[in-house]
Amino acid sequence: MAETALLAAETRRRVEAFVDDWLTENDVPGAGVAIVDGDDVAYLDGFGARDLEANEPATSDTLYGVASITKSVVATCVLQLVDAGDVALDDPVTAHVDGYFEGLADPPTVHDLLTHTSGMPSDGASVALAARMLGEGSETAPLSSDGDHRRHVEQSLGERAGGGGEDGERFFYYNTGYTVLGELVEAVDGRALPAYVDDEVLAPLGMDRSVLAADPTEHEDGMTPYLMDEDGPERSTFPVKGIGAAGGLLSTARDLAAYLRFAMHGDEAVVPEGLLERAQRGHVGRGEQVDGTEKRYGYGWMRRSFLGGDDLVGHSGTLSVTSAYLGFLAERELGVAVAANTAPEVHPMHVGPALLAIVEGEDPAGAVAFHGLRAKARRVAGSYESYRGVASAEVEPAGGGVEVSIDTALGGETVTARPVSTDPDDLAFEAVSAAGDRVPVEFEPTADGLDLFVRRWRLHADSV
Repeated sequence: MAETALLAAETRRRVEAFVDDWLTENDVPGAGVAIVDGDDVAYLDGFGARDLEANEPATSDTLYGVASITKSVVATCVLQLVDAGDVALDDPVTAHVDGYFEGLADPPTVHDLLTHTSGMPSDGASVALAARMLGEGSETAPLSSDGDHRRHVEQSLGERAGGGGEDGERFFYYNTGYTVLGELVEAVDGRALPAYVDDEVLAPLGMDRSVLAADPTEHEDGMTPYLMDEDGPERSTFPVKGIGAAGGLLSTARDLAAYLRFAMHGDEAVVPEGLLERAQRGHVGRGEQVDGTEKRYGYGWMRRSFLGGDDLVGHSGTLSVTSAYLGFLAERELGVAVAANTAPEVHPMHVGPALLAIVEGEDPAGAVAFHGLRAKARRVAGSYESYRGVASAEVEPAGGGVEVSIDTALGGETVTARPVSTDPDDLAFEAVSAAGDRVPVEFEPTADGLDLFVRRWRLHADSV
């Protein structure tokens, strides 16, 4: 049973029904959910099983790997050193950490690594390590020792593409950059990173169950990791070694609620308000949604417009056997955290914003692009047939759009069409032909169902 009752009864039912449906439809064994409204924890509970075989229930205190949410914690550690005057954001990282970027005439700065604007694309180290530890790959690239890792980075420096600067630089999500920042904290302070994080961030915020670089299965009420395969979740191991500063934090729904309060309101005992604001500021563009909404990245935080123009600030994380999302509405001061013991098709980063929409009385399909696009693709999927059956078409969901396969006695073609908007009621899509032509793919509601208009054809729904 939920530990708090600040949500209205109907809102709580909608939240719980959404989470239950998510677990059921996506074979998620267990999850933890926290909703924070202002200073209050408005909702806190566990769903499903932290261990399926033993049917051990997930609780508010179940430990999950929160993966890349760790980056905002490490960024906080770096900013503490900035506040102390030991590090400057425009320092080249080589001023504090040896062995990584000495081969570059203009090594990345601390700011560059915090914002993923160093110009370094992913070197694949975290993917290779996680796959190796999960038994999912036979890659034998040397990545076992600190020396291996340093050489791996050094030999990848030729891949650099631009980088440096406050705004507008090319964004590459670079896990290794945060690994280096973790080493920077250790080099400047002298403590091992897990001890520093515990002493200077987790303990002051009351995150008593959270820990960096540990195996949840070795802790009481720790998640059992599950790897998702074709037959559903399969019991697995947890990738601990080598993840660390880039994504090695374990936390609980309860502790993440405490972290949300810090993220929304700050805590001068942890980091000054001005530096927290700088961390959450969108320094560089990360991408753009179909509707033109821009996503920007700060120091371990992402930022975008959401729910009527408020800013949604947050971060997601995935480690193959665990996944999580934490985010909040900046003006509304409403936050959510979701963590699971697997990495399902529908990631917690799509669940968290949907729960925020529900609390605000909105329909997730209309407020969250992922759910709107998914609902739209499912609505138009099915079989279609033209006048007298001369042409037929099959429409299937594909990514954020649909794949349309048209067949006639003289042959056929398949086009992948993307939606022209995120509005779930706008059934217009668009493809690009091999010749570079825009090809409208439009669905029109009729009294009998839907009609599909594509190229020369008008086709009628057979089993939409």
